[in-house]
Amino acid sequence: MRFCTLSSCSYANSVVVQDHNTCILVDCGLRKRDIKPFLDTVGLTPSDIDAVLVTHCHVDHSYGLNYLLAEKDIPVYSTTGVLRELSIGYAFKKTPNLVALHQERAETINTIKVTPFKLSHDVETIGFLLSDGRETLGYLTDTGFVPERCLAAFQSVNYLYIESNHDVQMYQSSRKPYFVKKRNLGPQGHLSNAQCREALHLMGLKECELVVLAHLSEEDNQPDIALDTARAGLGADTKLVTAPSRLPGEWSNVILQKIKTNT
Repeated sequence: MRFCTLSSCSYANSVVVQDHNTCILVDCGLRKRDIKPFLDTVGLTPSDIDAVLVTHCHVDHSYGLNYLLAEKDIPVYSTTGVLRELSIGYAFKKTPNLVALHQERAETINTIKVTPFKLSHDVETIGFLLSDGRETLGYLTDTGFVPERCLAAFQSVNYLYIESNHDVQMYQSSRKPYFVKKRNLGPQGHLSNAQCREALHLMGLKECELVVLAHLSEEDNQPDIALDTARAGLGADTKLVTAPSRLPGEWSNVILQKIKTNT
């Protein structure tokens, strides 16, 4: 199994997860003009996508759904609450195939098993475990803290895609309004670098080959700060990178091969 970031920032978020037989898009916050070019950059087209998982209904995670579904009738998976919000918030050109997920109950999409976990951000925000039977990816973004059930369930993942949104000092020094700071630094906000490090430490991640730090703030974080902070929570054998922000990155297997070649 492999995965690839299409975009990871407050502007748009989308990640592709693929095995030999199934291709899943996690979130589709891409703008209409970006969907086809970004997929093309990583060797895919909309017709290759078998399903879309939506973590929550904020526009940076769902904006492009209408345009993607106009290209192909793709099932959209999320919780009942998120699907309801999507149905209200978007005038879909075609009636979408919406499939409800239930917390910690596995759903098999072709050859990939998807298990959702409750997070703390907005209406029924969820993270995921995705497994092809041989390897498992943990997907954990947009949460004010990492719930204990996630910490336990994600311990044995082979890959982890986790939020490291902001440096607290940079965020507190920013010119953002007080109510925004209070929300995003609170239990329904976003993981700070320090919270990410603590989660990595508590998970242990003894079987994890690669951790990707995602959803970095472009104003209140820096990749080197996020990497230095997270590294303190990881074992020496786990590779660590940051997700690209506004452009597609490389497939996880390519990232790992390049790291191994350079060491």
